[in-house]
Amino acid sequence: MTKATPRRRRWRIGELAEATGVTVRTLHHYEHIGLLSAAERTDGGHRMYDRDSVQRVNQILALRELSFSLEEIRGAMEGSSSLTDLLRNHLERIEVQVERTTQLRDRLRNMTTDDEVHVSVDELPATLDAMSRVEKRAQTPRCRCASDPNREERWQRIHKELRDCMIRGEHPCSERVTAVALQARSLITEVAGAESTASTILKVLARLSAPRNLAGWDPGLMQYLDLALAALQ
Repeated sequence: MTKATPRRRRWRIGELAEATGVTVRTLHHYEHIGLLSAAERTDGGHRMYDRDSVQRVNQILALRELSFSLEEIRGAMEGSSSLTDLLRNHLERIEVQVERTTQLRDRLRNMTTDDEVHVSVDELPATLDAMSRVEKRAQTPRCRCASDPNREERWQRIHKELRDCMIRGEHPCSERVTAVALQARSLITEVAGAESTASTILKVLARLSAPRNLAGWDPGLMQYLDLALAALQ
């Protein structure tokens, strides 16, 4: 007597959705775009899926977890595009994201480690923009003029006096702050060239200061000098 061959397990679409953790609507969408197909249909027209279907949905979900688009996933699963190339390109995107996240972390750290600095919501966009420009300049080769000890000493004096002005609450347009701003602009011109925008201070910060902590030039002080330089225009 010959034993009957056991029938392979079949899943209805609701059971497949439950087994894979996705919605029925999602499975319908996968079928609509050609990512998934039913193994068979019942006499009543109901879709039935097998173990290969479960595996395929899990493969789709794994690739979605890596942030691949459905079009990229279809190409990889159909063999029309190389999964290795997709992974390589995705790795490059992740590395860019990691770099941006690291920069944001460093900005937030600089903004929050100094108890004397209080950045308001109104100041936040300008502060982040200023710090971003500092980072871009810090990636460029340092000019030879930055090694001039006299210039570094002058820059330190400007930093010290400007911070004292800020702590005392002096207005960026006050006489004392204006005098300091004139000294800063003169030094900026020597180092960065005769550019007219107030943001040239950021070039000097990148060349004369340590890239990470900016030698004490926190966001609040950077903005304070930026305002003072802008008032000279």
